[in-house]
Amino acid sequence: MTLVELIILLVIAAVAGAIGQSLGGYRQGGFLLAVVLGFVGALIGTWLARSLGLPTLLEVNVGGVGFPVIWAIIGAALLVALVGFAGRGGYRWSVTPPTRWVLTLSILLAVLALLVLTGTLSVSVSAFALMAAAYFVLLIGNLFRGL
Repeated sequence: MTLVELIILLVIAAVAGAIGQSLGGYRQGGFLLAVVLGFVGALIGTWLARSLGLPTLLEVNVGGVGFPVIWAIIGAALLVALVGFAGRGGYRWSVTPPTRWVLTLSILLAVLALLVLTGTLSVSVSAFALMAAAYFVLLIGNLFRGL
């Protein structure tokens, strides 16, 4: 692995860790903490996915090393939430609530996914893709309060 590939992998881990921090409700910490959370989140998320028999989602390969971005975000968020519940002191667990239109759009996408899954509605998009879009809308609404 070259130095450039290592830097790219660190940036991907930092972004995954920062998103996990945001979802878990932790607002402090810098780049190094985000990188650590990204890598530890990838370990926790991948272990959880394998335990539940879930597929690898959005794996990025850098220099022959696969990094499961979605599972890293989920693992980091779970780790931050667990530390927040177990910890004491100045930590407050909170999730930014989505705006009304973000919540409405994500619920609409989830209902469409349910209709596609049950066969009531026939569209060229899978139910999985519609649910992924619903979660993505909620994630973006959580990360950027202005939406």
